[in-house]
Amino acid sequence: MQQSEDELLAEAVGRINPGGKFASRFLRNDVCEFDRELPLGFDLALERARTVLVQLPGGANPELVEAGTDRVTLRVVTGGGALNMNPVVVTVQAMRSGERTTILQVRAIAKEGLIKQRAGQKTAERIAAVLDGARPGP
Repeated sequence: MQQSEDELLAEAVGRINPGGKFASRFLRNDVCEFDRELPLGFDLALERARTVLVQLPGGANPELVEAGTDRVTLRVVTGGGALNMNPVVVTVQAMRSGERTTILQVRAIAKEGLIKQRAGQKTAERIAAVLDGARPGP
């Protein structure tokens, strides 16, 4: 059974601070979502999405959440915010929309404490920039 985003974030925050797993229940979520239609075939677009996820801080190998012939969902826990210390769960869903077009739905979510870092939003913006052709930044 797949863990929810909140469970993944709680575990990641708990690895940073032992009391963080409990405290994360009381923190608000910073969520950012966007869609991109890529002029690529499904397999090429999926490989591009996988490459973008591997390039995120931490360089984790994306977890396959759902797989089908026309829809694949990948998920990774990465770092965002100051010094990339704030855990961010990024979920990318690739959907075949035509023979040579693929839609990528990207969702980034992070916990927000007293200091608003907007880690989820900034991570989603970084992914959008890379998908739009910009070079990956810090």
